[in-house]
Amino acid sequence: MTATEVVVGRQPIFDSHGSVFGYELLFRTLTGPTAAEAAGSLGDQMTADVIFNSLNIGIDRLVGTKKVFCNASRGVLTGVVPILLPAQQTVIEIVQSLLPQEDMLAGCLRLHEEGFSLALDGISGMGDFERLAALVSFVKIDLRATNPESLQSLVEHCRNLGTIVVAQKVETVEEFNRCVDLGFDYFQGYLLARPTQVAGRALDPGRVAQLRLAARLLDQECPISELEDIVRRDPVMTLQVLQLATIGGVGGMRRTVRTIREALLLVGWRRLQSWVSLLLVGGKGQASEEELTVALARARTCELVADAVDRSLSPAAFTAGMIASFDVLLGMPLEEVLRYLPIDDHLRSAILESEGPLGQLLADVADFQLGRPEESTRSGLEDPVISSAALDGLLWAVEMTSAIPAVT
Repeated sequence: MTATEVVVGRQPIFDSHGSVFGYELLFRTLTGPTAAEAAGSLGDQMTADVIFNSLNIGIDRLVGTKKVFCNASRGVLTGVVPILLPAQQTVIEIVQSLLPQEDMLAGCLRLHEEGFSLALDGISGMGDFERLAALVSFVKIDLRATNPESLQSLVEHCRNLGTIVVAQKVETVEEFNRCVDLGFDYFQGYLLARPTQVAGRALDPGRVAQLRLAARLLDQECPISELEDIVRRDPVMTLQVLQLATIGGVGGMRRTVRTIREALLLVGWRRLQSWVSLLLVGGKGQASEEELTVALARARTCELVADAVDRSLSPAAFTAGMIASFDVLLGMPLEEVLRYLPIDDHLRSAILESEGPLGQLLADVADFQLGRPEESTRSGLEDPVISSAALDGLLWAVEMTSAIPAVT
């Protein structure tokens, strides 16, 4: 199997006019929606799975521009589980039971300084959360666990602290109307919408590549060229770097990219470190060695052919050749794969429509690999040039993939 099916649950949060304000992300499995409930706690692994699966599905596809509400396990607050979601768009939900501990409070402060919004989750009483008033933007009040007679005073208390108040587990029209009258800002519950599942596909980068990149990222003096060299040897890692680049770097900056190096620079050193840490927490499906070899061979061949046409095209040619193989690795149409990747329009049109010099040489390489050479190539190169590049590309790809199974 070329890819593992992944799924994330999401439940919308509405304003008083019925418009969606954001979505809470929920742990789900393909075998049923109650695994988290059965476990009694999300836990670090479940939280890591939610984040990892969300990145593979794509934040734009999952929530668009709406707010993302993500449950925080203990590992999120201690930094063991990195949050790779866009900070300016993400609200980290924290259960009150974690808060009395000093390391948990330090974690809240760190997340706040990184630009994330914080929410207290499942509140049923006033408790002792005034010390977090400067950090917390949202308070989610559990209607099922709250005494109806104390609900008004609890809402007033939260508002006096300057927090936005969300009614949680709204299940009847009467509850909704009362919450509106009490001044709740947002509403979530089965009356309004039940959780749904969004599915996608994920691949696990080769373990050797993960470990090599993790080791080099420990060295702040490591040249970007070395990181690029590691990533370009693993098609799955290339895909995930591009997916990560859709979020942009810290601060939410977004722009399109044309090469792997541009994607790495956009993601940034710290976010790359967090991403590799997340990969090492758990893995997904592994593409076959043959499929990885084909993807690497096409990318390297495109790079070598570009050297013969226009050396300035080489970096983009390698990236284009790699991306053009993602449909095989993921088992889905290339148009769908590209919909959520941050590549620029010229690179996109070269891959999908064979436009421009880059598109022409990419099409020539694809035709050669598939055994359907045209009478004359689009790029103007002779067949022996492409044939020589294809052989060198295949030998390089075999050398690269031979190392992938070495660590499991």
